[in-house]
Amino acid sequence: MIRLLKIELQKFISYKAFWFMLIFYAALLAIMIFGIPGLIDYIAEKSGEPSKFRIFKAIVFNFPDVWQNITYVASARYFIKIVLGIIVIIIITNEFSYLTIRSNIINGFSKKDFLLAKIELIIVLALFSTLIVFLSGLYLGFLHSASTSIGDVFGKMIFLLGYFIEITSYLLFCLLLGIIFKKTGITFVVHFVYLIVEPIFDYKLNDSITPFLPLNAINNIIRTPNTSLIKIKTPDFNYDFQEFISITDVSICLVYAMLFVVLSYFILKRRDI
Repeated sequence: MIRLLKIELQKFISYKAFWFMLIFYAALLAIMIFGIPGLIDYIAEKSGEPSKFRIFKAIVFNFPDVWQNITYVASARYFIKIVLGIIVIIIITNEFSYLTIRSNIINGFSKKDFLLAKIELIIVLALFSTLIVFLSGLYLGFLHSASTSIGDVFGKMIFLLGYFIEITSYLLFCLLLGIIFKKTGITFVVHFVYLIVEPIFDYKLNDSITPFLPLNAINNIIRTPNTSLIKIKTPDFNYDFQEFISITDVSICLVYAMLFVVLSYFILKRRDI
């Protein structure tokens, strides 16, 4: 499997657009995460009550809640992770546009090898994204936390695993779209149209069905942020915030991830390359 990944990575050593988009994604993700404290400071200065906002900032980025909060922001459906999805779509559709998939198969790759190589690359991209979130969380947590005990630092770090599963599943969805439609432009259009269409189904369908829509299922792993402040309940505010990663949500997401892989392989196997 390492051999497949090495061969896959060799394709991108001289591919400047790939590295540009990857660096752009990493910078955008980091700016977004580190920009939130700056935004809070800006609002604090404008409000005339900076002490209250500084207390809020310290609580939001306090260990262990920082892990849930930054993974929630980083995994937002219509935000940064779309850039990573675009990278995967370009990678897959270029294989068909430039017929490199045909060259790989002629040179001894099977269609299974081709798919495995792409899945391994997706896992590497998801790990890369998770690493950025992890390092950002450590920095923000140590900067704002009163306690840095092992229990506090590593508490709720399970949300990082949830984030990794979520990002991987979303990228496998983009992989499937790229294999189905083959053309970059068409795949982009279908991808963004689906991002709009699913929320419409979400609004129209029964609440017992909507959690099982593909992107809903993927995004349900990390549903809400959380701090000690927003858990305070009043008669006008009685909302239950997410406290842990649900095994059920993870299971549904993993079922979709496997379904995307199986469908991708089925289409590749039957298609004349």
